[in-house]
Amino acid sequence: MKNPLRKRHLRDLKQEIGKYLVIFLLLTASIGFVSGFLVADGSMLQAYHDSFEKYHVEDGNFTVQNRLNHAQIRDIQAQHVTLYELFYTEKELSNDSKLRIFPKRDKVNLACLMQGDMPKQSNEIAIDRMYADNNQLALGDTLTSGTQTWTITGLLALPDYSCLFEKNSDTMFDATKFGVAVVAQDTFEAISSDNKTFCYAWKYQQSPADETEENARAEDFLKFLSGEVQLEGFIPRYANQAIVFAGNDMGSDRGMMIMLLYMIIAIMAFVFCLVISDTIAKEAAVIGTLRASGYTKHELMVHYMTMPVIVTLVSALLGNILGYSFMKNYCAGMYYGSYSLPTYVTIWNGEAFVLTTVIPVLMMMILTWMILRRKLELSPLQFLRRDLRRKRQKKPLWLPDKIPFFHRFRLRVIFQNIGNYCILLIGILFANLLLMFGLALPDVLDVYQDNLKNNMLCKYQYILQMPYDAMDDDPSLGTMMSMLLF
Repeated sequence: MKNPLRKRHLRDLKQEIGKYLVIFLLLTASIGFVSGFLVADGSMLQAYHDSFEKYHVEDGNFTVQNRLNHAQIRDIQAQHVTLYELFYTEKELSNDSKLRIFPKRDKVNLACLMQGDMPKQSNEIAIDRMYADNNQLALGDTLTSGTQTWTITGLLALPDYSCLFEKNSDTMFDATKFGVAVVAQDTFEAISSDNKTFCYAWKYQQSPADETEENARAEDFLKFLSGEVQLEGFIPRYANQAIVFAGNDMGSDRGMMIMLLYMIIAIMAFVFCLVISDTIAKEAAVIGTLRASGYTKHELMVHYMTMPVIVTLVSALLGNILGYSFMKNYCAGMYYGSYSLPTYVTIWNGEAFVLTTVIPVLMMMILTWMILRRKLELSPLQFLRRDLRRKRQKKPLWLPDKIPFFHRFRLRVIFQNIGNYCILLIGILFANLLLMFGLALPDVLDVYQDNLKNNMLCKYQYILQMPYDAMDDDPSLGTMMSMLLF
């Protein structure tokens, strides 16, 4: 026998279409954004981790004052590492930015070409995609440094510069004033004859088993290098911000977005509970009649839970479709706007489906079930009498007679429904907290940025490689010897 209560679902939906539509749109937008974010974040994070193998990313690099000779290279590679030349030169451009230029790579830290072609001629150059976006540069544009001019033929991403830190000691990076680029080998030799930095990348012949072993091997390698060459810089991969910063940031955003989704789901469940409570109050006599006619509490709970669960389920499914189609690209664009990441392929994320569909539906079912279970514990006679109070006061709340009658009446109504008002207050505070967080965050970040600049001890910092008193203008032999002895 069909349950006649099912006929009421469409009628209830038409009567409360405004409430259900607002909740449906908010849930769909929230789940769509979070789903798209999780899919984009998971896909890009997978592409980031795969890039270490795909693009043969270094295990670390070090910089020396002079180019290593064959004997030094042989001794260093005897430490079970393979060395690769990673020489570069830096050029100040006419747009007040600095470009770190490398020769074309074919063994380590391979470039991911995203648009155009790799440079072949002496006047061609391929630059970092993010640097190009920030400086409004496109394929075919020209870069000028002094008397030298290059035409942009390609936009790329270098895996060892996924985050454009000019120096590893920098607190923040500036992808507008600093960028990286690649030129042909002959072009590099021509432009770097007077300003070349001798940087070498290394790869372990046998990869470390874990982070602890990697740290220990890097420390041992540093001790060895210190006795063999004159080091100017030493950066293992795990400490290289240009490599690891983007990956760490992508992994940390995931938890925040999931928490935001569940906060919104909890608010929507709270709204549904208010709608259900209002419906039960309006239909108290109908519920009492149904209970007296033989309908069980379970059947009525299923009836009143159906519409919230259906709305949540449809919102979750449409939100996932929206996330995989439109929001995925939007969220990926946010990462591409901050980091110089390689291309990625969208990966089906089963965990994202569970987090944005299964868990929200279960949350809605559990929360509405708890509310309905409490509301429907009353007897059929109480529903027929529209007496929905769970506890009766044995005597009215005492209030001073000096208070006017209508004021006492209003106060008693408030105190009798204090539980409902407290729940309403918590819901409003919860919603306002999210609203104020979203509205205030941009201004908070702006004020923090201004205060950070104002609280800096100095505008520039310099690190001396020898005591100031050793740097004397006196060209005598004694002065030169004191500098050499230092």
